[in-house]
Amino acid sequence: MKVLVTGASSLLGRTVADLLVARGDEVTCFQRSPSGSTASDHLGDITDRAALLAAAEGHEAVIHLAALVVPRAPWSQMQAINIDGTRNARSAAERCGRFIHISSPSVAFHDDASVGEAARPPSYTGDDGYTRSKALAEQVVLAGPRVPTVVIRPHLVWGPGDTQLIGRIVDRARAGRLVLPDHGAALIDTTYADDAAAAIVAALDVCAPGSEALGRAWVVSGGEPRPLCDLVGSILLAAGVTAHPRSVPAPVAAIAGRIIGRLWPGDEPPLTHFAARQLSVAHWFDQRETRRVLGWSPEVGLDEGFRRLARWFDASR
Repeated sequence: MKVLVTGASSLLGRTVADLLVARGDEVTCFQRSPSGSTASDHLGDITDRAALLAAAEGHEAVIHLAALVVPRAPWSQMQAINIDGTRNARSAAERCGRFIHISSPSVAFHDDASVGEAARPPSYTGDDGYTRSKALAEQVVLAGPRVPTVVIRPHLVWGPGDTQLIGRIVDRARAGRLVLPDHGAALIDTTYADDAAAAIVAALDVCAPGSEALGRAWVVSGGEPRPLCDLVGSILLAAGVTAHPRSVPAPVAAIAGRIIGRLWPGDEPPLTHFAARQLSVAHWFDQRETRRVLGWSPEVGLDEGFRRLARWFDASR
């Protein structure tokens, strides 16, 4: 199959592209900088509709991962990249035949726990710009799709080389700025990058007329929820970081996040109200229907993932 992957310079996008190439697909990656993958690159901006349509010419499917992943960029940027960029990707997919859109479980977050649930509607309307724009983008995707379409919401993707979750945790711990609400007691599930990529490829394979997967969002996770403090501790151990995160009561973390989020001068404040609340409540999901419909199941357990992460940090020193 000839597949166009947008946003392949990210850990997940690059892993998806490599997995498709390894199984024999012909893959083109579309993003602003080289992907570092084994696929061919077509450099361009997701906001450039004409360039994206040209890159998609002759392909049979589009897997759309490109996004601006910061909590507080100007809304005009969020609109242009995450919402209008998704419209462009959808238009490209309509010329190709299949569309896999990568979203986030946070699009359904409403300040409460998600315990053993399936995917909720993408109805987030709060202050976190990334999450709000991704919710709107998912609504665009699911509004009367013209070609077979599947939405995948990987939950907290991590792995060697990750600059988002892993990089931020390690950097803040080294700087003495890592804080966990309520000692990190919340039970949280995550997804190893290889497993998330395999789920996306599985979604591509079932994205055909008659499939139960079509026109729906599917949360993907590793299915091993653990307390946040255990997850963070394992990450820091793999990175060789001896500093321990501080604990603050969840209400205090939420208030501090609101203040910091408003006053911080850049796009990525060290804490926001949204992040504080997400880290204060459990979120793990019922994966039985997802695995049945996609014909997929994770293969890299948490402990094996942390061993791989430790080897990567050792090799990087």
